[in-house]
Amino acid sequence: MKFIQRLSFYLGGVSIGLIFLVFFLTGKRTQCTWFPESRVLADIGKKSIRLSPELRENLEQKDIDTLSIQLILKYGDVNFSKSDTDASPCKFYHISGREELSNTTLWVKNCERYATVEKIIYNDND
Repeated sequence: MKFIQRLSFYLGGVSIGLIFLVFFLTGKRTQCTWFPESRVLADIGKKSIRLSPELRENLEQKDIDTLSIQLILKYGDVNFSKSDTDASPCKFYHISGREELSNTTLWVKNCERYATVEKIIYNDND
């Protein structure tokens, strides 16, 4: 079999695969969480989020709201060196905000059925 024939079979198979992906996966919320950080954030995002009582009092005094907390939990950076991933039954994660929320850090207790935001730390860089 000549190289041109093998190349045409290869390109034909790739095009059939792309058509399959376009028709069957369009509009579905498919995502690949391969890295540990994205797996942790996806796991927390699937659960109901609770706020600790101390945190509710803090929210009234600072310029942060629950939408900002949700954005940090969805797009934040997980610092595994400060997190306690071996805790039982719930693991603790240290999640920092990005961009305009970069001065905010959350301590999140990730249990099997829910996730609780335990503490917010504000890093004033002014």
